[in-house]
Amino acid sequence: MSLWHEYRENTGKPELVLLHGWGMSSAVWGSFADALSEYFSITLIDLPGLGKSKEYPEPYTTGAVVELLPEIAPEKAVWLGWSMGGQIATAFAARFPERVSKLITVASNPCFVEREDWVSAMPEDTHSQFEQSLDSNPDKTLIRFSMLQTQGAEQGKDILKMLKVLLAGTDHAAANESLSPLREDVREQLSSLSIPILQLFGEKDLLVPASAAVGCEKLTGQKTITYTGAGHLPFISHQTDVLDDVLAFCSLEP
Repeated sequence: MSLWHEYRENTGKPELVLLHGWGMSSAVWGSFADALSEYFSITLIDLPGLGKSKEYPEPYTTGAVVELLPEIAPEKAVWLGWSMGGQIATAFAARFPERVSKLITVASNPCFVEREDWVSAMPEDTHSQFEQSLDSNPDKTLIRFSMLQTQGAEQGKDILKMLKVLLAGTDHAAANESLSPLREDVREQLSSLSIPILQLFGEKDLLVPASAAVGCEKLTGQKTITYTGAGHLPFISHQTDVLDDVLAFCSLEP
C-alpha cells in the first residue's frame, strides 16, 4: 500500500516527520512546515485515505496505519503529530522505538473520547454525532469540525477561512473510515515510552481540553505546554511560540 509523502532535504540537519490530523492532509502544515524546513530535513505524509493518499487499510486502525509508515519514514527521526497524527506518532514510537528519537504532539490526546477514567476528552455524544453526520453529509461535517477547531480561539476566523480553502481542494478517499482511530486509547503506549516527549495544547481547544495536559504529565512525567488563547491549531495561531518550543526541545537555536 502506497502513501503519499514528500521529503524536504536540508543536508546535515536532523530528521523530522510530520503527521497531520483527521479530516486534513499534510497541506495543513503550510508556513509552519516552511519554517521548520530551515532547521530540519522534513518528511511530510498524507495519512491513509486522506489527502493524496488514496489507499487505506481495512479495518482502519491505528495499528494498521503504523505498520505502513516504516517504509517511507527516515531510519530515525523526531516525530511531530497534530491531533490524530499525535496519537499515531505515539503508537509508532511504541511499536518502533528505535526509529523515534523524540516525540512531539500538538493538540493531541492519547484518548480522544471520554471514558470513566479519562474525562479530559471529547464527549461521547459529540463524537457519535460526527460518525452519524459523516454518513449523511461528509462535506458539511468536515466544515463543522473545522469550526470546532477554531471557535473562540485567537485568529479563529482567519484560520477557519484557511481550513475551508484546504478542504475545498481536498478529496478524501476515507473520511469515514479514518475517524475510527479516534475511539482508540494509546495511554498505555504513551506511558511506556522512554524517549523525550513534549506535548503542546491550546487553552481554547474545544476538541482536546487543556485539562488533558495534567493527565498527560501524569502518564509521562514529562513537560507539557499550554498556549493561552490557542484553539486546536496552535502551530498556526501561535506559530512563533510553537516553533521556538520545538527548537528548544530539539536543542536547536532559532
